[in-house]
Amino acid sequence: MTAEKRIPLHILREITNGFSEHSRIGRGGYGDVYKGVYSGREIAVKLLHVDTVLGHDDRQYINEVGNLLKVKHPNIVQLLGYCYEIQNELIEHNGANRFTRHVYRVLCFEYLQGGSLDKHLREESFAPDWSTRYKIIKGICEGLNFLHSCEPPIFHLDLKPANILLDSSMAPRLADFGLSRLFGGSHTHVTNRVVGTEAYMPPEFIKDAYISHKNDVFSLGLVMIEIIKGSSGYSGYIETDEVGQFTQKVLGNWKNRIKATSEYPLEESHQVQICIDTAMRCVEPDRNNRPNIAEVLDILSKTETHIPKRQMADVFPCPTIGLKSESNMLEIMVAELNNNEHIHCNLMPTDNSNRTVQQLADRETSSDVEQVIIGRTKEKQKILSILSESITEEMVNLPIYGIGGIGKTTLAQLVFNDPKFQDYTRVWVYVSQEFNLNKIGNSIVTQLTDKISNIPTKQMLHKHLKELFDGKSILIVLDDLWEENPKELDKMKVMLGLGLGSKVIIVTTRDGGLARKFCSPAVAPYKLETLTVNECWTIIKQKADFEDRIDQEQLEHIGREIATKCGGVALAAQSLGYMLNGMRSDEWESVRDSHIWNLSTSVGHEVLVSLQLSYSHMSAWLKLCFSYCAIFRKGQTIAKYDLIHQWIALGFVEQSRIFDSMQLCENYVTQLLGMSFLQYSKIPWGYTQEDKYITFFTMHDLVHDLAREILAHQLNTEGNNCRYALLTDCTKSLQLSVAFPANIYSLHFRGCYGQELCDGAFSSAKCLRVLDLSECLIKKLPGCIGQLKQLRFL
Repeated sequence: MTAEKRIPLHILREITNGFSEHSRIGRGGYGDVYKGVYSGREIAVKLLHVDTVLGHDDRQYINEVGNLLKVKHPNIVQLLGYCYEIQNELIEHNGANRFTRHVYRVLCFEYLQGGSLDKHLREESFAPDWSTRYKIIKGICEGLNFLHSCEPPIFHLDLKPANILLDSSMAPRLADFGLSRLFGGSHTHVTNRVVGTEAYMPPEFIKDAYISHKNDVFSLGLVMIEIIKGSSGYSGYIETDEVGQFTQKVLGNWKNRIKATSEYPLEESHQVQICIDTAMRCVEPDRNNRPNIAEVLDILSKTETHIPKRQMADVFPCPTIGLKSESNMLEIMVAELNNNEHIHCNLMPTDNSNRTVQQLADRETSSDVEQVIIGRTKEKQKILSILSESITEEMVNLPIYGIGGIGKTTLAQLVFNDPKFQDYTRVWVYVSQEFNLNKIGNSIVTQLTDKISNIPTKQMLHKHLKELFDGKSILIVLDDLWEENPKELDKMKVMLGLGLGSKVIIVTTRDGGLARKFCSPAVAPYKLETLTVNECWTIIKQKADFEDRIDQEQLEHIGREIATKCGGVALAAQSLGYMLNGMRSDEWESVRDSHIWNLSTSVGHEVLVSLQLSYSHMSAWLKLCFSYCAIFRKGQTIAKYDLIHQWIALGFVEQSRIFDSMQLCENYVTQLLGMSFLQYSKIPWGYTQEDKYITFFTMHDLVHDLAREILAHQLNTEGNNCRYALLTDCTKSLQLSVAFPANIYSLHFRGCYGQELCDGAFSSAKCLRVLDLSECLIKKLPGCIGQLKQLRFL
């Protein structure tokens, strides 16, 4: 064990105020936990109970701690250091003073501000969607599997929700395994002391004090049940005739919730069933009937595909970049980003006339609502009141309008998910700037029938919609409507008015004029106002984990001043709040006083300035990854692993001795999601059932504007140093579109479904590393592709 990992006791006393009650943040079976700041970093200091480590001699204890310091995994809280000191202390005993020998054993872990799973399970707003809960379950299993796979294996022995921490993206990390024993092999052991929490102990330990890896599996099963059902979970042992009732009740509850929010309810319901069945196997009284953690992980993995085989097969190996060192390459890339004279992004305009019905939809929104929404409760009640007054009409059209980033989609989500509409058939359609009535109609049919619809003609589509609408009460949300043509809007009203039944149509748009054109005669469009400073400050505090800070009083005034600069826009507050998380007070002041706030005085531009400020505080590598997203069309859905593999192919990932490129990119994605620079998206229109487990992102229009400005502030479609090109014609030579094709690193073709790819479309781009031909008509891949020696992503 290295010396720097050993932290002196006097320092630990100092940073915890003498292990004071004020500094204590938790108490467990192994010891008390205190919060402190060491080397500028918040840490959790666990002072072990004296009897916790009986049976360990000094050397064994230090060796075990040394092994634990080597444990590094995304789903495990990292042990940062330890203390082992023996002190003679003067105490009073039977009226006399005497010296006694006291052994201090302390473990120091990274401190996570997201709180424990136990705390989240008690909150009514905890993860209403199944995908988040499944992500937590899978992460716990990944972490436990890593511990059991260590040599020698590490058993947790106190796995419970209180010992599972969640980060800002709801990813779990196992904590408090510091005094779990290290065992050789996978044999059963017997102990004379109590370890763990009785409610999560398996029968063999309670009865005979047996310890094996199956102890953790039993605890895992109970934790899974609590995550699936809630904090009441599974208490005691359910009799055989009650297990069926329990599982059916839980599955029934989830089926109803999934049906209202998921695009693939059958698949997700099946996943819930598998998780329940697996959890029940884990809590079998006979340990021999329980699976091991590797089996559990394998069962779960078969229900989903994190990296689809179709995508993985298209990715070339990514060798390290030669000729230049990584640091020099980073300097060159950053210089290119900061000096717009040296790099241009060729984003050629798309010719919509060449698009076919097969065109994938742009930015998809979803009916899923975030866990905590700030400042829109009154607006939701006003909307519900307006609708309730007009509900007697056969069809009510209510547009919601306001500036970009203000929260129109969020408000629509709140209304969509309100219990008042639980008896309605609900449909959510993302419209986008490319208005397509056929696409809107087929999306409605798909959601009402649970089958993908591609009805080609207006007559057939209207006939089918009329049959589906008849006799139903339906709520339809049309999100992000841009179409201004009154004739097209009237056609949509006719289509939505088919059939006999009650319909509520909610539309979100930025255009007040459009809103007035679309609303019902007796209903005025609803203008969504900006948030108050207090509401922006609340969002910032939420994102910055403000309540967990020890310097709240000092930061309160600074934070409120920052909140005033958000312009009442939620997107700006979210981005700034995430950026401020973990910053010192002087850094908060620096953000407040930044010159970037003075770059624009235009009304409504506060959000773009806020986003630019967040960008300025990114790491150099994250700046590269974010700005590259300008290569995608505004509003385009982006497959997660397509994006990650393009980052890797282009050398945008730092070098690390601990984490591989994929893990680093996952971290980049987490940061961009935290800042709202990326947002989760539904599966785009046109994808098949095979793609149901692909994670998709989108970028808010304003965020995309920032990325494009950073990558190519002075866009020059004829620039002689174009590095990244997005073209709309794959039938002509690249040399006709780009002055210097040899300088192109990344080439994307969009909207080329009816065009046959020609050899010259990319053959002259000798330095090409990323090539996207997914929207081209390809009968045979040109042989010249074999000459692209640097190509790493196809």
